[in-house]
Amino acid sequence: MRFLDSNIFIYALYKPNRQLTKLEIRMKDSSKRINKDVENGKESVVTTVVHLSEMVNILKHSFTAKQLGEIVTGLIMLDDVEI
Repeated sequence: MRFLDSNIFIYALYKPNRQLTKLEIRMKDSSKRINKDVENGKESVVTTVVHLSEMVNILKHSFTAKQLGEIVTGLIMLDDVEI
């Protein structure tokens, strides 16, 4: 089981207002792949409420409260995610 830091969620979901560097694009792509593997049941992960809270705090500028609620609820409901 792998620990997921909030950065994995943030890199995958954050929508920047500027052009990303090549490194940032690779990090974003890797984070999306990890999230997709978790969603598809290919990877079991653990995270904490603190990390989810940090993710929400940063992403609140890119998503509505309803969208963030759906993201967090979706993560909590996944069988392969332990919080």
